[in-house]
Amino acid sequence: MQQPTLNTGGSSEREQQCNTTHDQQLAAIFQQNAALLKRFLWSRVRHDDDVADLLQETFERFQRHGTRVDLARGRSLLFTIARNLVIDRARHNKVSEVDDGVDIEALMDAAPTPEQQVIDQEAVARLNQVIESLPTQCRRVFVMRKIHQYSQKAIAEKLGISVSTVEKHVAAGMRQCRTLLKAE
Repeated sequence: MQQPTLNTGGSSEREQQCNTTHDQQLAAIFQQNAALLKRFLWSRVRHDDDVADLLQETFERFQRHGTRVDLARGRSLLFTIARNLVIDRARHNKVSEVDDGVDIEALMDAAPTPEQQVIDQEAVARLNQVIESLPTQCRRVFVMRKIHQYSQKAIAEKLGISVSTVEKHVAAGMRQCRTLLKAE
């Protein structure tokens, strides 16, 4: 008589064998395509360390999919993962780029110099003069939109005009400010 097996809530031996076989098949698919993947990644990032990192990350993500991977479409999934990793890397690099020509210490200095304070005060005064020179309704709309950050719809409702009119006043105000400030 055969002894009953105790089910401890874990995977059965058969499921574990299936998973192991599936994992081996995933590893085989990766190995078969590793050279092609490496060339694919090299054509996009052109740096050996980055290619190695991306290749490793591709394999890790591919393995994480586990039994959900359709083995017939494994190659396609590998290249999709690799492409997405390249895109993610490019986005990250774009966001984290630092311009070598920028003096970071100067940017971190919160206090402007006295000269810069005078220049800023003069620029604000000139901008105020330009805004004051706008026609009354245009000035009202322009200040509400650009200074107080009201939405176009809120301005239209508050002043009893159409959103289209708000857009036209803002555009006219911007044009006139640009023209007058360039003339200096």
